[in-house]
Amino acid sequence: MGCALEQEVSRTPRTAVEQILLTQAIHQALENLSIRLPEGVNVGVTATGLDDNQSRPRLGNGEAGAIDRSSRDSLYVRDAVAAELGRRGYRISDQDGDPLYLVRVMTESVGTMQGLTFVGMPPVQSVLIPFSLPELTLYKNQSQSGYARLHLDVFDHRTGEFLGSSPTLIGRSFFNQYTLLILATWHSTDVTAPPVAGR
Repeated sequence: MGCALEQEVSRTPRTAVEQILLTQAIHQALENLSIRLPEGVNVGVTATGLDDNQSRPRLGNGEAGAIDRSSRDSLYVRDAVAAELGRRGYRISDQDGDPLYLVRVMTESVGTMQGLTFVGMPPVQSVLIPFSLPELTLYKNQSQSGYARLHLDVFDHRTGEFLGSSPTLIGRSFFNQYTLLILATWHSTDVTAPPVAGR
């Protein structure tokens, strides 16, 4: 018998649950967006974050490490902000279109966390005798959460003058899966229409 509590960062390609946790956290953060710009003006939107090539770990052979994440995260955040500004009546144009204002999205954090609480006996694999026992679970909680934190800086595109920043925007989401006495499983989440295995 044993009891364990651990928390780890995903080292695998993003699952459907991880993707929806991230996107819902980003959109939840944007629900509180407030920005001071004249109504209906042309704005350009750019984004930056900590997920660019310089910040990614590299293996000795030059290949990206296991926790590598591309800059597509910042592109998604940029496009989500542009869509939200468009819904609020602003006209979105690229920088070559000479917008009046430039909105720079600063992605402070976007990612998922995973945790595991396990009470029971872990799987056993014998080395000397060829037999194994499966995991015997009394209680297990596999928890995942999505987190997004960002803010917007606004500049006059013609002069480069800094005009102000939005408040820090924070969004959270969660998906927890429980197992009790090996057979009973259920989940709790704030995600709309979560991807659940077997459905």
